[in-house]
Amino acid sequence: MRARHFRWFGLTACLASLLAVAGCQGAPSHSVLLIVVDTLRADHLGVYGYDRPTSPHLDAWAEGGAVFEQAFATSPWTLPSVGTIFTGQLPSRHLAGTFARGPDGRPPDRSQFGQLDASLPTLAEAAAARGFATGAVINNAFLGPRFGLDRGFETYDFSPAGNRRLRRADVVVDRALSWLGDRVDAPFFLVLHLFDPHMQYDPPAATRGRFSSALPDTELPRVTERIRAALGRGDVFDRDYLVALYDEEVLFVDQQLGRLFEWLASTDRANDMVVMLTSDHGEELFDHGGFEHGHTAYNELLRVPLVVRGPGVEAGRHAVPVSGLDLFPTLLEALGHAAADDLPGRSLWPALAGGGLIDRPLFAERTLYGAERQAVVSWPYKMTRRSDTDEVQLFDLSADAGERHDLASARPEDVERLRDVLQTALAAASGGTAAEVDLDDETLEALRSLGYVR
Repeated sequence: MRARHFRWFGLTACLASLLAVAGCQGAPSHSVLLIVVDTLRADHLGVYGYDRPTSPHLDAWAEGGAVFEQAFATSPWTLPSVGTIFTGQLPSRHLAGTFARGPDGRPPDRSQFGQLDASLPTLAEAAAARGFATGAVINNAFLGPRFGLDRGFETYDFSPAGNRRLRRADVVVDRALSWLGDRVDAPFFLVLHLFDPHMQYDPPAATRGRFSSALPDTELPRVTERIRAALGRGDVFDRDYLVALYDEEVLFVDQQLGRLFEWLASTDRANDMVVMLTSDHGEELFDHGGFEHGHTAYNELLRVPLVVRGPGVEAGRHAVPVSGLDLFPTLLEALGHAAADDLPGRSLWPALAGGGLIDRPLFAERTLYGAERQAVVSWPYKMTRRSDTDEVQLFDLSADAGERHDLASARPEDVERLRDVLQTALAAASGGTAAEVDLDDETLEALRSLGYVR
């Protein structure tokens, strides 16, 4: 199994020069716009059946694209999940977000985060090797250049968002449109990252009160560390009010995406542009007794939206589960590189072109808080595992999407089968020891404000 990582060296070498890349050319290349909305739950969007009107612009845009109904992130927090999107490898292999853990599963120093494995090629490097303009507008403190995710980008417009400072979606879309306007004729790869639905829940004036005004304001603390402290005291929360605030943040993002979609509809460049929208992870809103993200492997954190539009993409819905691992090979082909058969993910182009996909196991790992929790989805079953105790849970997602009924004791054969599948996959993906990131004061402050660093 480890040999697959060495066969991946073939593409790494192929990206080393334009002459080499010419030998790796696959399908005709397209410009690519990758939109990642931080902390966006799939089930809080109309396109995924939500009854509150949080996403009218996205819903209308998605009607012309391919909608994947069961898409799963490879980690419940940003750094390892985005590392997977950028490299096509599981967190155990790309190492971004890895840190040393104590015997109880907790890290001895919460500021010691690993950076992206420098030996792995990235999507931006693949695009740059083909002569594409490469840019990113990024807002999460965990996606700063020190973590290695800026490799291959000519422009990496980074702002370390935290609870005390946030570059909102309107500014992000403005910057993206400006970047695109400066590159009228050049093929491009642009990553647009919007942070708004992340804690704290403090919607702007444009959407504040849209859903929460009909509810009593319980003076719920909206800053992450204050909510953690209140939970520790046993304070009772009005979940409906918390959800309304979150949904108002989502609605603001949707309004700004509407401006972007309007631009896409007005330009001829959209005819040769693949647009993919997804999220790095979801958010727990007390679904299983907690809030925020990074701490469990339940679907409120792992199930994310995934919509693709562009040339060669047939509109429709796809029920076969897909992984964040699949985005890299899919976008690699959109950029004009041949399909990479040795990656752990698979290209979604057969489905995008109107065909089907074969179901196979999907994996998630690398929790941020507490003991390491992992998951494997082999539809319709999903097993979660706590690594320090080997405690497992089993759910039938087709009948129990909310993961309320643990079937582990009733289906021991499925538990053992999925345990073996999970352990084999993670062992094969092991990438060694991560290089530690030396965090600057600005990033540390942003991470502290989010409660990620003590």
